[in-house]
Amino acid sequence: MTTIDNGTQEAAGKVPPRYACGETFVPKSRYIDPEFLKLELDRLFTQVWQPACREEEIPEPGNYYEYTIGRQSIMVVRQKDASIEAFYNACTHRGMKVVRGTGCAADGELRCEFHGWRYAFDGRSSFVPSRDEFLNRPREQWSLRPVAVGTWGGWVFVSMAEDPPDLLEWLDPLPTALAPFRLQDMRFRWRKRTFLPANYKTVIDAFIEGYHTPGTHPQTLRATQGPRPSTEPAPPQEFVYAPYTPTIPYRNHSRFIYTARPDSGDKDSARKEQAARPEVFANSMQYNYLEVRSLATERDYRVAQQLATMEPSDIPPFVLYHQMCEELALAEGVDYPKMTMEQYFAGNGDWHVFPTLVILVEKSCILGYRMLPDADDPNRCVFEMFSLEHFAPGEVPETSWLEFERWQDHDGWGELPTQDLKNIGAIHAGMHSNGFDGLWLNTAQEMSIRNEHTIADRFIFGVDDAADDAVPGA
Repeated sequence: MTTIDNGTQEAAGKVPPRYACGETFVPKSRYIDPEFLKLELDRLFTQVWQPACREEEIPEPGNYYEYTIGRQSIMVVRQKDASIEAFYNACTHRGMKVVRGTGCAADGELRCEFHGWRYAFDGRSSFVPSRDEFLNRPREQWSLRPVAVGTWGGWVFVSMAEDPPDLLEWLDPLPTALAPFRLQDMRFRWRKRTFLPANYKTVIDAFIEGYHTPGTHPQTLRATQGPRPSTEPAPPQEFVYAPYTPTIPYRNHSRFIYTARPDSGDKDSARKEQAARPEVFANSMQYNYLEVRSLATERDYRVAQQLATMEPSDIPPFVLYHQMCEELALAEGVDYPKMTMEQYFAGNGDWHVFPTLVILVEKSCILGYRMLPDADDPNRCVFEMFSLEHFAPGEVPETSWLEFERWQDHDGWGELPTQDLKNIGAIHAGMHSNGFDGLWLNTAQEMSIRNEHTIADRFIFGVDDAADDAVPGA
């Protein structure tokens, strides 16, 4: 039996009614209830693998990165042999944080700034002032407490679980599907961080489904107008050009893709005619570079400009674009990932790496988001947005996290992300309305949202009803 709220006892393996989801319904209490946030921080985030930082953020021995989730601070430290270790960021003397933010340990040791206790990079206690004045304690109690750590795709993952699953098993099917893209070889083009007046899941949900595209981003339906089309709201008849974005739930993650409706028949004929014109496809790729500021690199943008001048041929513009992007990247010294179109379609798309990471994957680059919950307030979160890219040797730019207290304090998000950011606060504010009970989800294009709650219930309430519902082998 576990205490859930106001001393009420609930049996393990059962979700309390106030938090119980339906087949396509998610109660708003999971987004606005401080008690549910506490359950997430105590039972979910303490048990799952989560990305702390990129390996490139701790390139040299002694480099460290402080990852904070709720009240827990974890330090990730590059070792002298280039391996990586992670520890709870608390001095074993009085609990003082040993590191703050990012940096490099001076003098080859980690030093607590309170009383001067020191630790080796591997967490062992190396110096205690007046050590003979302390009572004896087991050696491991003098050392920093370790946290499980692993790497994949260039990210450093940590888990506070006592016996976490194998990282690659947890990430399945991402390691296989995304192997050809070589995410570990990508580096930051830019990275930004701000705070949003919304639950972290409210923000995640806005980026793991494509159903909102015609309503929020109508310009993406108007590639015939050029690389910077009108953002006027789409009338109902224009929704025929909306992308179909079915979601694929996996055991621990989800994905949505852009494809044709299985029953579209001639309904998509107009869109198919548009897609066959090189300049129309090229306009969309130019828009990604100009107003998403990712999903297409500067080299890709030059290819799109050239493609826009070409006449239709037997080769579909999509295929021709990918061929030209690869040729130009290789010619300019980029170790460009090579893959078949089957491999591309198996990995391309919008992935929710549960619980906090979202990545939109292309051959040359990815657009990424990370949303982190506030320690106390379910109506506030940290929002990070970044772009990673394959660079030629010597072209990797120097970057750091640009941080803004309010997202409105920065005008460089790009047109399309700004449209999403404008919605977030109003979406979450509406969840507090007495006229709203919870989310009613599209059965084809929004089930990634339902899946994140299914995963969470395994850890928070011990419920695993969906074990047979996820994609086989995932």
